[in-house]
Amino acid sequence: MCTALYRQSPSENQGQWLHAQALPVMWWQHLPSPLRALVVAPVQFEVRQDYEMAADRTQGYDSAHQPCFCVFRYVLTQLRSDDDEVFYEAPVYTETLSSWRLPDDRWLVCHTTTGSADRGEFQSRLSLRDSMPR
Repeated sequence: MCTALYRQSPSENQGQWLHAQALPVMWWQHLPSPLRALVVAPVQFEVRQDYEMAADRTQGYDSAHQPCFCVFRYVLTQLRSDDDEVFYEAPVYTETLSSWRLPDDRWLVCHTTTGSADRGEFQSRLSLRDSMPR
């Protein structure tokens, strides 16, 4: 089951993730302020970084060591050059899937995509699920 609850407008954007940042874990980053009191807050984190691509996964646990937060982040890059001599990788697409457990064991999920990192174009939506996204 997936039900849309909230759509974030561009003015509410607090900066999108473009590079892996493991510390500190800001588990509330994509959660609208009015909803923060409704989720189970994590007290411990496990961060896993992918070494072959710009991607990571962070899982948060409550005091009973049950999963209560999870975020997957992925960045697709493309080689670019200003002068055809020096090349660099630039982000062209990002995707973030953040999820928080509610006290009734449902999951609040925020799916955010950035189609053009140069222009800061993004879409973000919240939904409810019966289980944690995998």
